[in-house]
Amino acid sequence: MKRLIVGLAAFLLALSPSGQSFSSPQKNEPPRFQDYPAEVWAGKANLLDIRGHALARTYRTRLREALREEGINFAGHYTFTSIGCGASCSINAIVDARTGKAHFPNALSAWTSVVGDFDKEDLYEEQTRAESRLLRILGRPNIGRMRGERYGPSGIYYYEWTNDHLRLIRFVPADSYPRADPLRIKPRRNR
Repeated sequence: MKRLIVGLAAFLLALSPSGQSFSSPQKNEPPRFQDYPAEVWAGKANLLDIRGHALARTYRTRLREALREEGINFAGHYTFTSIGCGASCSINAIVDARTGKAHFPNALSAWTSVVGDFDKEDLYEEQTRAESRLLRILGRPNIGRMRGERYGPSGIYYYEWTNDHLRLIRFVPADSYPRADPLRIKPRRNR
C-alpha cells in the first residue's frame, strides 16, 4: 500500500505544472496561444463579402488590403485587422478568408488602444497567431454606445474565437484606469 501511495504521488508530481509535463497554465498565468489550437487552412483568401455587414462595405479597402497583405493570421482561416477611427481608437475586424464574411465584434468596436501602464514586453507581444483561436489585445473597450466614449477598465484582454463569436477568457488590469468610466446620466430638462 505504501508503494502505491508513493507511486501515485510521483505520478501526480510529474503531471504538475512545476514538472513541466502538464499542458494547461497555472491560474495566475495568462492564457497561452497553444492552449487554443486551430488548424490552419491552406487555401487562398476569398473575395470580401461587402453585403454581409454594413461596416464591411464602409471599410472594404482596408479589409481587402488586410486579406491580401496580412493573410491568415488568426484562428486557422481568419484575418484579424484594426482600422483607425480617431486618436488611439480602432475598430477591429475579423474576416473569414474562406467565405469573405467580415465580423465586427461589439467587444472590439471603438477600442481605445494602449491606455495605461504596461510592461514593455506586454506592448510587443503578439495579438494573434494563425494556428490559435486566442486573441490578446491591450487597451480599453468601449462599453457604451459606439460614439458614447465610455470605456471599460484598461488592461490586457484575452478572448477565444469560437463559432464566429468572441468569449472573454481573462482580463489582466493595468495599474492606471483600473475601473470602467462612470455612467453619465443626462439631467432632465424642465418644461
